[in-house]
Amino acid sequence: MKDSEFIFPTIVETFLKEGIAALRESEAEEVQRFLERSYIERPCNEQVVYALVKFYNAVADFASAKEVGQSFLMMDGYNKEVLGELSATFLQLDDMETYFSIVKQQLEKESLLEEPEQELATPNNVVQFPKKIVPRRNAAQFSEWSTPEQLEFLQQARFHDVEPYILPFKAFLADATTSPFVKSMIFELLQEKRVDAMFVVRKAGMDDMFNPSKIPMLSQDDFTAQLSDALTRRFEHSNPSFLEQLLVIVQQHLFIMYPFAFPSEDITLWSEAYSKWLSQLYGNEWQDNTDVNPEQLIEAMQFIERMEQVQQNYLL
Repeated sequence: MKDSEFIFPTIVETFLKEGIAALRESEAEEVQRFLERSYIERPCNEQVVYALVKFYNAVADFASAKEVGQSFLMMDGYNKEVLGELSATFLQLDDMETYFSIVKQQLEKESLLEEPEQELATPNNVVQFPKKIVPRRNAAQFSEWSTPEQLEFLQQARFHDVEPYILPFKAFLADATTSPFVKSMIFELLQEKRVDAMFVVRKAGMDDMFNPSKIPMLSQDDFTAQLSDALTRRFEHSNPSFLEQLLVIVQQHLFIMYPFAFPSEDITLWSEAYSKWLSQLYGNEWQDNTDVNPEQLIEAMQFIERMEQVQQNYLL
């Protein structure tokens, strides 16, 4: 049984609205203590579970996020917010196969819960059809589905010819209002199927045309590997926990903007920009690298802030 509405203190509301970057280190620790204590007291409360999973994702504790989120879904059934937040968890754990399986199970649970109500409202002489199964097979309505339904469809589409889905996917990619996260999943599917065609992609305030067969997979991108290596060399000995969070943020931004890339490929600039941006969010002192152009650094940090806002608001 789901718990009653839960009222969070202001500091937790700040985290939920603005993300971990809006908190000082001591405030983040306070939020964690509050949410973990609340979870022990109310393990079936949807708001508490969602907030705790979101917090664990923010601090890169993906194993804990997975454990809390999965346990809740197994006990308490379908919840769109928790399921959506878990997409970031499984993405970072490189286990999207399991996530798609969970999505399918949860949608089936939701469908079963709705069946008795549908039966009461339907005359006996009318043949009923499962409303949630038919639309997922008709890609023409792809943009109208919930994000979990879209993700489940994309997983199933990996085993089929995607040619019948090209037009709906083109419309979805070109619509600036649709989920950037789902767009990244679509583009990866088109790459996997080696679709040789031009697609207009609009996301995160960016607009361009791409051919999936001509763009390298995100996991094979040289710039991504070089930036990760630069950040690792910089912090692996001096501040490994800071490095872990930094790498998670970079990966999330790269995926949310995909197939777009950073405005420049200056590894030194982006290493400096991400390092300074996260340090300042925690109120740490920072000494600029004199080898980096200050105006370019400001522009890079503004771009990072925009990607963070997109990631926070439109992951799902």
